[in-house]
Amino acid sequence: MIRFAHGGDIDTVRMLWKRCFPGDEAFTQWFFDNQYDPAVTLLDEEDGKLCSMLQMFPYQLRDARGIRTVTYIYGACTAQECRRQHRMDRLLMHSFELDRQAGRAASVLIPQEEWLFGFYDQFGYRTAFFVDTQTVSRGDIQKKDAVFRRLTEDDIPAMQALYPAEGMCLLRSEDDWRTQLNLFHTLGIGAFGLQRKETLTAYAFVWQDGANKLWAQEACGADVFDLSQEILHACDCSEMRVTMPGTRQKLGCIRYHDDTPVQSGYFNLLFN
Repeated sequence: MIRFAHGGDIDTVRMLWKRCFPGDEAFTQWFFDNQYDPAVTLLDEEDGKLCSMLQMFPYQLRDARGIRTVTYIYGACTAQECRRQHRMDRLLMHSFELDRQAGRAASVLIPQEEWLFGFYDQFGYRTAFFVDTQTVSRGDIQKKDAVFRRLTEDDIPAMQALYPAEGMCLLRSEDDWRTQLNLFHTLGIGAFGLQRKETLTAYAFVWQDGANKLWAQEACGADVFDLSQEILHACDCSEMRVTMPGTRQKLGCIRYHDDTPVQSGYFNLLFN
């Protein structure tokens, strides 16, 4: 039986999550404390046993046909003993029907591994979201007149102004920005910005990425590389991977429920 979760399912849902996504207890705790919503958690169960599940988070997408609501599929997983039974196939197809009933334009997702791009292709998903990643080594700080600081909720409008303003893009609400600030300040290194003459010129959301290394999962703005040096010096680290809006590295897929042509676009910071 396929159904949405209710409040009494949280222990069972959390158990399957931990089985399928082991090794990051801190994130699991944060997710269920801050982001989990039974109303968007689609379950497949049989004889009272939870076999498979996924989350259906609503977002706004800007594409060639305007701004429309789409579903972000997250946390799709199946219990080990229930795999190869087409359970995820049925869940995804059911989610598409729910999308159509709700008037949502598309379903988007980020494959966890490279081979999954091919798996999702059979359901009509097409690679559409890309980034560029560069490695920055610690060097000299160039912008002596810039102010380097940790970002807060007061900076959301300034960050939004640096976020991609053209082309296909998953849009962020103020709550989305707040959620990411909470996540990175709680579990990551944090969110940082570079400001010149009271104008934010770059921001970055940063994780620890192994010994003496960092990863800016999303960095935007004209002064990204100057900001990178500030972060490396502040954290006393030798290098940082910097991921930015781009075209070379595939990140996510889209499945339109109508005949909208697939374009190349950008999204990020979706708990991936």
